[in-house]
Amino acid sequence: MTGSQLWIGGLAARDLAEQFGTPLYVYDAAVVRRQYRALRRYLPQFEIFYSLKANASLAVAKLLAAEGAGCEIASGGELVLAQAAGFPADKIIFAGPGKTDDELADALKAGILCFNVESSGELERLDRIASGLGRKPLCAIRINTRQTAQAQEQMVGGPSKFGWDQEQAASQLAALLPGLRSAQVAGIHVYTASGVLDPKALLDNAQRTVSLARDLASELALPLRLVNFGGGFGVPYAADQKPLALDYLGQKLAALLARENFVGPRLFLELGRFLVAESGFFLTRVIDLKTSRGRNFAVTDGGMNQFLRPVFMELNHPTMAADKLAGDSARLYQLAGPCCTPIDFLARDVRLPALEVGDLIAVGNAGAYGFSMSMLYFLGHPLPAEVLVDGGKAILARRRGESGDCLVNQLG
Repeated sequence: MTGSQLWIGGLAARDLAEQFGTPLYVYDAAVVRRQYRALRRYLPQFEIFYSLKANASLAVAKLLAAEGAGCEIASGGELVLAQAAGFPADKIIFAGPGKTDDELADALKAGILCFNVESSGELERLDRIASGLGRKPLCAIRINTRQTAQAQEQMVGGPSKFGWDQEQAASQLAALLPGLRSAQVAGIHVYTASGVLDPKALLDNAQRTVSLARDLASELALPLRLVNFGGGFGVPYAADQKPLALDYLGQKLAALLARENFVGPRLFLELGRFLVAESGFFLTRVIDLKTSRGRNFAVTDGGMNQFLRPVFMELNHPTMAADKLAGDSARLYQLAGPCCTPIDFLARDVRLPALEVGDLIAVGNAGAYGFSMSMLYFLGHPLPAEVLVDGGKAILARRRGESGDCLVNQLG
């Protein structure tokens, strides 16, 4: 941000919106590289895997593959994307519940590094399919721990579709391990929360993970070859939130590993939001202004169908008038999208300068769970374009959709 207008990667948001139209996603490649390199600098003991679910733009994925990151996928479609982006098979991890037999077979044939296994049934199916293909895949058992890291989004801790309940994992595995012909259980995977900004919460989770990995390996006489600490590193969404102190976290994690003499296993982190959220802006124009029963509404050309997260998570992202940054943000607005539903809002009760029709709105932290999380075909609006800004150049990463896209694959 410089002066009164927003700049993204050295280019004015206004110029990008004029060139590519709105609604528009813009990603700053320099921010993605900065985040990945900070992880490599402060957490050198860990291998970093990019969670494709955060942002499945091929341009962003290629950028991280070129940086040397690994990749965490959660579907067969993401396997195809990971391969297209150039992630080597031996740097791909398959996570998530509900993996189908076809998805397991495709990942086995591709020769990926590891499967994060979510249940007894999944382990048995993976073993059967792997035996038929003559493969011996590495597996990390995902543990649904009793305790979680405190964060905006809790992943486990109670009844869950994710993982093996901590109190039952050892007994269930003891019954299954002797019958496995091909699957190699070689470690654990623990992912307890998302959006964590408190280093202490992450450190406590790391300590629990180390202890759990050792206890399970000892009880079952397992070779402990890898330990996946999940991820959950957060970024600020509100002005009163402080960024995660990555340097402090790195120092304390190094001390923890040394104190525990935890050497030997490969150490994994799966991160999405931390790598890409702050790189992205969702740009949209004001198309109508009105006052309803004392409240100011600004209706924009982009809405929840193209950026669902503010509605889904019931929170405001950093939101600004891209050409009025120096203006007095004295007016309270309901920033509503064009969708024919009352829940369609990009931000509620957000303070902005006095708006006019045609003003450009920028919603920040849109690099994660923006395009990838949205219900893009809702109401037949064209899909927004995606642009990657790299080295002062704007690269069209995804063409804007057309009104007829709502008929794609329909046969009626």
